[in-house]
Amino acid sequence: MDVVVIGAGATGLAAGYLLSRKGADVTILEASSRPGGLLSTFEVGKEHRLEYFYHHFFTHDAEIHWLLDELGLSDRAIYRPATMGIFRDATIHPFNGPTDVLSFSAMSVRARLRFGLSASMLTYLPGFEDDEQTPALEWFRRWAGEEATEAIWEPMMDVKFGDAADRIPVAWMAGRLRQRARSREGTEEKLGYLEGSLQVLVNRLVAVIQEEGGDLWCDTPVEQLAVEDERVTGVVTPEETINADAVLSTIPTSILACLVEETDAEYASSLRQIEYMGAICTILSLKESLSPVYWLNVADSGFSFGGVIEQTRLIPPDEYGGRHLVYLSRYVHADHALWEKRKDQLIAQQMSELQRLFGRDIGPILNNHWLFRGRFAAPITGLGFSRLVPSYDSPVSGLFTACMPQVYPDERSTNNSIRIAAGAVDAMGIDTSFLPQGPSLAGRHG
Repeated sequence: MDVVVIGAGATGLAAGYLLSRKGADVTILEASSRPGGLLSTFEVGKEHRLEYFYHHFFTHDAEIHWLLDELGLSDRAIYRPATMGIFRDATIHPFNGPTDVLSFSAMSVRARLRFGLSASMLTYLPGFEDDEQTPALEWFRRWAGEEATEAIWEPMMDVKFGDAADRIPVAWMAGRLRQRARSREGTEEKLGYLEGSLQVLVNRLVAVIQEEGGDLWCDTPVEQLAVEDERVTGVVTPEETINADAVLSTIPTSILACLVEETDAEYASSLRQIEYMGAICTILSLKESLSPVYWLNVADSGFSFGGVIEQTRLIPPDEYGGRHLVYLSRYVHADHALWEKRKDQLIAQQMSELQRLFGRDIGPILNNHWLFRGRFAAPITGLGFSRLVPSYDSPVSGLFTACMPQVYPDERSTNNSIRIAAGAVDAMGIDTSFLPQGPSLAGRHG
């Protein structure tokens, strides 16, 4: 079976590996100059690499653990305790479990109790992962109360979804909370990472696919689908037409819509209904640590970032030549003012904001900084989103999809990329039952 895979991100590479493992002839086409997609890395110092956008995996992620074992990389997996905090009312509050919630001075005692109870309901009681019609913020106002919603949930949802926050369903929030809870032992959460960065995984996947006879072509955008008798028979690139028995798209649905417009306008229209948020990540290399927590949520207004993720609170600075590495993250629409802001202007603004947050000038401890933008970082999973999730087996014969919306109601992750890649390969008629499935909710719709 000849298969063309469009896109060499985590999903495309995972699909390419699974297909190669089962004897298919695979050609992976990537429009950019390198494989990896959202797993792409850069050099933060000699022989030290870091992802453009922060990554970790969970202790319960069965699919990625299986893949690491398959590739001989299990010994490179690192698991360490990770701490969380919330910046609210100009104060950093630890936020790692019930004790921290009960001592969260930015809310009244009554609001703390209601917050804890409502979060536990979504995390542990059945049924909420199927509630796609109730907006999460509306639910929180009813069960957590106005005070807790205003102090915690509204700022977090605004950073993630902007002006779409009020139409994100309870199902998505339940999926998010359950994903995190499964990685906890008591009040301690352990997160995983790969020694040497996820570039190690990308490189190994590419090497094994090529060893199995597969091809990876970078700088090779797909211009259109080759179609005969209403069936996809391959793809057209700037250089040639590549014939195939099946084509698997792993690219954002809005881009795929352009490719299928002439073949199935109705399908193209349905794909365009899915909106995406872009991600902006500033990465700082510092001479010393900023805070004692790995993940700091910024719940006060007036900041251009909503998360301060200190990578070197998970992976020690020694792994990066003594550098302390910090992500400043924010999700925005492509028409947001921050998206078009010049790098020097945004960095200057964020240095001022960090001084306000931490009460000190960051300039003297700054070694270097980088800025990355990802246009299709996460779909906006609005009310009733499951009806928009595309099937692995598209209505266009010969065309299959494995895309980020299929992760809903779970959160996007490398592990879930492997899961949906397996779902698409299975839809082609190639058995993937050998791949274990963890408790993730991904792949339930579409």
